[in-house]
Amino acid sequence: MKNLYFIRHGQTLFNKLNKVQGASDSPLTQLGEKASSQLGLYLKENNIQFDTVYTSDLGRARQTAKRIVRNLANPNTPLIETRDLREVSFGSFEGGSNDVLWAEASKAAPDLAVDESSSDKDKIHILDTIKRIDPLNLAESFEEVSDRIARVLDKARTEEAENLLFVSHGLFINTLLYILSDQKRHVTTIPNTSVTKITYEQGEFTIVYIGRVENL
Repeated sequence: MKNLYFIRHGQTLFNKLNKVQGASDSPLTQLGEKASSQLGLYLKENNIQFDTVYTSDLGRARQTAKRIVRNLANPNTPLIETRDLREVSFGSFEGGSNDVLWAEASKAAPDLAVDESSSDKDKIHILDTIKRIDPLNLAESFEEVSDRIARVLDKARTEEAENLLFVSHGLFINTLLYILSDQKRHVTTIPNTSVTKITYEQGEFTIVYIGRVENL
C-alpha cells in the first residue's frame, strides 16, 4: 500500500489580503513560515517519513516544502518541483479581490452563485465560466486542471516509493478529492499547512482524511 500526503502551502500575504493567487504568487507570512517548520517537526516526532517529496513550483509551495523537509527525520529527502501541482490559474483575475472574482463569474453564470464560502463543487463548476470571461485566456478550465491531476495520480501509481508527500494548493487539492470521490465529496476549505491523506492499493485510491493539522 502507498501512502500519499497532500499538504496545502503555508499562509501567504494574499491569503491575508483576500486576494486571488492562482498561478501567481505572494510570500509566506511569518505565521506561514512558522507553521510549515512546525509541521516538519510534527512529522519527525511522529515518525512519518517520506521516500520523495513533490512540490508545486510556485514560490509559496516551494518555501513550505523546503521548511518541512528541513525539519524531517531525513532532511536529505529528495525534493522535486513540478508544474502539475500548481494552483488553478485564474488568468486576469489574479492579484485582485476574491470577492470580485466570484461575483464576476456568478454574473456570467446566472444559474450558479459562488462566493469564497461556497463548496468546492460550486467553485469547480464555475471554472469554465471564469476561463470564458478571462480576456487574457490564461484561466484554466476544469478539464485542464483535471489533466494535471491525472498526471500527478499517474506518478503516484508508477512511483516505486511507498510514502510520498505532495505540497500543493487549496483548490487543486479540493479538485483532486472531487475527482477521486466520483464528485461526491464537497469540501469548503483546505486549511493552510493542513494534511490530506490518500492511500493507493490494488489499483484504487482511498481518501483517508481531509485537511487535518493533527492526528495524522
